[in-house]
Amino acid sequence: MVKLFLSNRSIVLFLLPFVIVAYILFNHYSNYYLFSEVSNFGFWGTNIGFNSFYSQLFASLLVIANAIGINAIFNWNQFLERNSFMPSLLYVVLMSFYHSFYEIDGLLISHTFLILSLYQLYFLRQNEDGRKSVFNAAFFAGAASTFYPQLIGYLPFYFLMIWSIRPFIIRETILCIAGFIVPLIYGSFYLKYTGTSIDTSLFRVSTNFQRQQFDFLVTSGIFLLSLILSFVSIQAHIKKSSIRLKKLTRILWWFVISGLIIGIIDFIIYNQIQRFSLIMIPLAFFLTFSFSHKTLSAVAIGLFYITLSYSFLKFFL
Repeated sequence: MVKLFLSNRSIVLFLLPFVIVAYILFNHYSNYYLFSEVSNFGFWGTNIGFNSFYSQLFASLLVIANAIGINAIFNWNQFLERNSFMPSLLYVVLMSFYHSFYEIDGLLISHTFLILSLYQLYFLRQNEDGRKSVFNAAFFAGAASTFYPQLIGYLPFYFLMIWSIRPFIIRETILCIAGFIVPLIYGSFYLKYTGTSIDTSLFRVSTNFQRQQFDFLVTSGIFLLSLILSFVSIQAHIKKSSIRLKKLTRILWWFVISGLIIGIIDFIIYNQIQRFSLIMIPLAFFLTFSFSHKTLSAVAIGLFYITLSYSFLKFFL
């Protein structure tokens, strides 16, 4: 499987739906991730009585779209010398550890908008006008925050991401703030129009942590090893890479740091582990480097198959 997705053949993307269907079937017969009739969509309210079939269908389609989006950004920005479709597979496998993979909710939709935001950030150039891309990136980040309000804390990190490529320019900073706030204003108007409010109690119900704490401990170990492996591989790769690639990689590290902070805060306050899924976006980029490393590729392949095996074995635990 690894060789297929490391190859330069886009047709392997057609295998992703089969992988996703396999996860859904395993979950259906094991009831590992229980279906919740109430899904939280942040500023846009909650969904009650959503049919489980359509909820899984929309979630699956969104996971595929996110995976392909990540892969497109990876290849278009030439992170490696040749195209690779490993990021898409990594995103699918890593996201299978989270409840949002099996049921549409605001957190999964926020993934989509964050990927679109990253796409816009990567249009930025050191010596070119970046106002349009800055506004668009911030707008998508703001849209993500309307579906998952905790992401409002992402704004300071977006300044750091922009400054990783661009110098500090007051107009771009103002546009960043404006772009981020616009979706929040629309979301606030919607809340006022419908006479509702954000139900923070729903942030507690997406996962039964007591039931899946062993799963969390195991996956935390796997993801920690993955981050270490990624860091070593990237450090070796960027030594011979362009300055621009180093800047693009720096943006991804800010995604990791911000995702860790939000995940830890939500874990402490809501006893939830779902927010760590935000780290899966940059991790899908980073882990791909490991497979191209001369000495660490065997370790990366072994770690991937361990992760893949456990992603299915967990349904029987």
